[in-house]
Amino acid sequence: MAPSKPEIRATYERIADSFAATRVAAWPEVSAFVESLPRASRVLDVGSGNGRHAKVLAMRGHDAVAVDFSRHLLTIGRNETRSLPFAERIAWTEGEATKLPFQGESFDAGICVAVLHHLPTFQDRIAALAEIKRVLRPTGRVVVSVWARDQPRFAAVTEAPATESGDVDVPWTMPDGQKVSRYYHLFKGGELERLIIECGLHGEKFFRSAENWFALARRDG
Repeated sequence: MAPSKPEIRATYERIADSFAATRVAAWPEVSAFVESLPRASRVLDVGSGNGRHAKVLAMRGHDAVAVDFSRHLLTIGRNETRSLPFAERIAWTEGEATKLPFQGESFDAGICVAVLHHLPTFQDRIAALAEIKRVLRPTGRVVVSVWARDQPRFAAVTEAPATESGDVDVPWTMPDGQKVSRYYHLFKGGELERLIIECGLHGEKFFRSAENWFALARRDG
C-alpha cells in the first residue's frame, strides 16, 4: 500500500541532510533545457530539494523559484547559497506539487525532475502536472523526468504480482546504517506520455536517458 503524502514528506524531512549531500551536480538533461530558455526567464523548480537545479538557473541569469514540501531541504539549500553572488535570484518556497502556491500564468518555464515517481496515486501525478500547466505562461515549457521501471536492479521485484503496479520500496541508508523506506512509482514506457496528454500539456519530445524517462512539454497559447 502506498504511503500518504504526509508520510512521504516526513521521510524526506528525516533524511534531508544525507540526501542533500548526494544531490550536488545538475543533470545534463536539465542543464541543456536551461540553456534553451530565453534570457532572464522566471522558472519554477518543482520538488527542488536543496536546489541543485535552481542554482544552475540562477547562475545562468534566470530567476528561479525553488518549491519543495520539505522545509529541511529548503533550509539546506538556502544556507548553501546564501553567500553566493547569485543568491538573490533564488526564491525558496515551501509548497506541495499538487497544490502550487502561485498565481496562474506566472512562470516562463518549469522543471519537474524526479518528483512524479514519489507521488502515491495516479490522481496526484495528474494534479501535479495540471498545476504546472496552470502556472506556466502561454507557450511556457517544462522538463519532466521519472524513474524507468525496466532498470536491471528492479527486474526481480517488478515481476512479482504484488508490485505489478510499479510501486516499490527503495530504502535510503542513513549515515548510521539505518534503512529508511522510500516510496517510488516506477514508470513503464509510454506512461509519462499518457500523463502529459491527460493533463493537457503538449508533448514536444519524449526520450530515455540512463534510468529515466524524460518529457519536454509546453503549455499551448
